[in-house]
Amino acid sequence: MKKLLLFSSICCLVTASGLTVNAEPPSLVQQQPKTQIAAATAKPQVELLEAGDEPRQELRFRPQVNAKQTATMTMNMDIEMSVAGRAIPKFALPATVITMDTLVNQVDANGDIHYKFSYSNVDVANSATLPPQTLEATRSQLKKMMGMGGSVIVDNRGYTKSAQLVIPKELDPSMKQVTEQLSGSLDQISSPVPKEPIGIGAKWRVTTFPRLRGAMVAQTATYQLVNLKDGIATFNVWVKQRADGQTLLNRSGMPNGNKMTLKSLDSQGEGQMIAALNQVIPIRSNLMMHSNSQFGIQQAGQAEATMDTKMTMKLNIQTK
Repeated sequence: MKKLLLFSSICCLVTASGLTVNAEPPSLVQQQPKTQIAAATAKPQVELLEAGDEPRQELRFRPQVNAKQTATMTMNMDIEMSVAGRAIPKFALPATVITMDTLVNQVDANGDIHYKFSYSNVDVANSATLPPQTLEATRSQLKKMMGMGGSVIVDNRGYTKSAQLVIPKELDPSMKQVTEQLSGSLDQISSPVPKEPIGIGAKWRVTTFPRLRGAMVAQTATYQLVNLKDGIATFNVWVKQRADGQTLLNRSGMPNGNKMTLKSLDSQGEGQMIAALNQVIPIRSNLMMHSNSQFGIQQAGQAEATMDTKMTMKLNIQTK
């Protein structure tokens, strides 16, 4: 079980969420039962690359108060690893499936959108690669996240201004770790649209420096508007991530005195998002990421061991 959580923690480090306009708040680093979350780092930098064809218009999200959505988010990961040059057989983590309900409870005069969210279901799919007892233990732990929720404020361009996630005091420490990583992987950063009027074919780049499991990551997401009709926009997106060497926070269940260092991280991926301008979560989105990373793991009193990881992650969101 601890090994599965460690693998999940490492994998979540290299996940991106450039497709989710406002899926849920960024990951927590504190463990108070109720914590105010600031933006991941500085406000995202949005650079318009091409304005697109005429006619052009400003894209703004304008949901109505009491608007509700239910989103089902499914994340799959395939992993290849080697430790100190010794390969570990390729394996696939069971798909994590999260159902989240949202309710818009306020829209300010300046366009800021306030909404609440809660996890109505959290589960893992059946897996032929894991022993049944391990799968059931994982499922039992994840079920403890059901009913958790919080609130978010996002502006009408899709930038998350603040968020709050309520974590029960009685939640197991290992599940606090999983909660943080899953929250981060689903919406670690904002994905704002340009302030300028745009048309079909428009491209823009969003640059952010999110912290994923304590690591500072440089991320660029390039968007292209490929369709806009009746208030429903379709975007293609390309994501790149890179991180240099840095020491990670010990939240992977390792004993005190042990240390994990990120030596390098390079990720790239692409996907598509379909979003209604009167909703806070995309109607449908998908993202596939390929990541190569190298970690240094040092146990107390022992030499550092190098771990190389290759991962493919698929994230799909479907709302109703």
